[in-house]
Parts: sequence; structure tokens; C-alpha cells
Amino acid sequence: MLSELLEFKGTTGHMFIPHTYPPNPQLARWVKRQRRQYKLMNEGKTSTMTPERAKVLEKHGFVWDSHDAAWKEKISDLKKYRTEHGHCLVPSNYKGNPHLATWVKCQRRQYKLFLEGKSSAMNAKRIAELESEGFCWEIRGGGTSGIKVRQAPSVPTRSSTIPSEPPSLPQASGEPSTVPAPASTCEKAGNKNGTAVDKRDPPVAAV
Repeated sequence: MLSELLEFKGTTGHMFIPHTYPPNPQLARWVKRQRRQYKLMNEGKTSTMTPERAKVLEKHGFVWDSHDAAWKEKISDLKKYRTEHGHCLVPSNYKGNPHLATWVKCQRRQYKLFLEGKSSAMNAKRIAELESEGFCWEIRGGGTSGIKVRQAPSVPTRSSTIPSEPPSLPQASGEPSTVPAPASTCEKAGNKNGTAVDKRDPPVAAV
């Protein structure tokens, strides 16, 4: 199976084998089993995994955490999309990779939950990683002449901080109050085929 794993890496450029991999279901099951045996080994339980086997897999870039593997797989797909299209505004009906389109919508949904302080799969590390790729959290309606990105203040995290100064008093009547903006906002743009890149995002389950 190691040879098939290396063949997968040679084809895709990574070792992030998903739980369900139609081209080779047996490889997907084998990978899942290695992760399970690795966990048992670390817990001091009976396992077919050995430190030597673990080192061989790690040498080739094997990812033990399945959730981390799924995340890195989608980041890799997003990078490929950006290389091809010049941006990360994956259309909601993108036929080239429907799973990526769904995942992108999911990240925006999870980001919103994160900002609201609700249970979310999003965290500060993932936010930073997505933004480093030029990911846009909010899509605003607009023309299709181009993609416009507005960078805004840093994304807040869940860690509690004590302000160095007391909060300012409410503004006097007639003066606008300041509301924090999202990390980045993109105006809706068309893809190469003229298709709108995004629509209102319905709730999607987290990866």
C-alpha cells in the first residue's frame, strides 16, 4: 500500500487522502487504519503501528490527523484555483470542483459564527491561513468588470483582552457610531464564463 500512497502523492502533490476516495477506496481505508493504529500506539495500547513505520510515513509527508488532512486538501485546491483564476472567489456553482465551492461557502459561514462567539470550526490560525491566500469573507454585489478587495481591521479572536482605555461614551445625536468591519470584503465579480461568483450563502456543515 505504501507504493500506492506514493503514487497518490506523485499525482496530487500531497498526502491528504480523504476518507472517501473513489479512484482507490482500498487506499482510503488503509490510510484510515494507519491513523487509527497510530493513535493506539500513542495511547500505549496494542497496535500494528511501530515508531519505525510512523517515521517512514512521516518522511513522505503523511498527515496523522484526518481533520487536518481534510483542511490541507481544501487549501491545496484553493491554491490551485487561485493560480488558474487569479483570485479566490470560487463560484457557488463551480463545476470544476463542486466540493471546493461548498467548502468555501462553509468557511464564510463558520467565520460568521466565530465572530458571533458561537460554536464554530473556524479559529484564528485558519483565518490567517485563508487570508494569506487572498480569501474574501464577505461578497458585496457589484458589477462584473473586476474584483475589488477592501482590507479592514484585524480579525478579532476569542481570547479575552482588557482594554487599556475605558470604552468611549455614546456619540452625540447626529454623529455616526463606529462599527467594526469584517476582515475583508469583495465586490461580486464574474468568472471567465460571466457567471456570478457568489450568491447568498446558506448554512453549510463544517468540514
